[in-house]
Amino acid sequence: MKKNIFLSFLCLLLLQLNIVAQDLHPKALELTYQKTTTLVFPHAIQSVDRGSRDILAQVPEKVENVLQLKAARKGFGETNLTVITADGRVYSFEVSYADIPATTFVKLDPPTTTAAPVVFANTDLNSEQLKTITNLLAGDPRFCYGIKDKAGKVKATLEGIYVQGNTFFYRLVLSNKSPVPYELDFIRFSLRDRKQVKRMATQEEERVPLYAYGYDEKTVEAGSQKVLVFALEKVPITKGKELVVELFEQNGGRHLQLRIRSKDLVQACALLL
Repeated sequence: MKKNIFLSFLCLLLLQLNIVAQDLHPKALELTYQKTTTLVFPHAIQSVDRGSRDILAQVPEKVENVLQLKAARKGFGETNLTVITADGRVYSFEVSYADIPATTFVKLDPPTTTAAPVVFANTDLNSEQLKTITNLLAGDPRFCYGIKDKAGKVKATLEGIYVQGNTFFYRLVLSNKSPVPYELDFIRFSLRDRKQVKRMATQEEERVPLYAYGYDEKTVEAGSQKVLVFALEKVPITKGKELVVELFEQNGGRHLQLRIRSKDLVQACALLL
């Protein structure tokens, strides 16, 4: 019963996310030849489309959500600008020239009207959806797969595998029953050969998570536990292959390893039918 309630709630939430806020009416934007106009978006910029070459645009180095604009020539005719951000939202602007623009700094708020979001090619879900789902799954301990490893009274357990489209979610629990805090250095996902053949190199392919929950705070205090949820693209595990999750302790030797096979993935809980 609890399982059905949770899945129903998650399905409704995903449907709501599939009609996220969207601005259907383009904003007016003035550019000038002498000054730079800065746009600040609530999420990282994924795509910028200029209506004409009269608009000069760049995303500054080491910054993901800021767009700098300038007129390439004086007095250009009206054109447009479209920006897509990582949460799947589209921002549209009607751009015109002005010797003295009304403002050279614009901070964008998330749109408030209803429309379908953008779906990116590498995943069925955008960053906002990934964040929401991983947060929900962090509090759902129903599925226990029995995949675990321990070292020095620290144990890692894969408690849940979930799937939505081509995105898999892995719920890991780190338990520390030792008197010494466990400082997590980093976690690595890799697709590799199950058996190593002598005189042959082991094939290994690292997989980078699309999103991670609980990974910012990496300390598991003595006598406590920590929940981590990772979203990864679908992994094609064939015969002789496995997905290996490695957890490394910072300045310590309590390294942990979880091995996931195809038989585990086919038991994943579907978040949407």
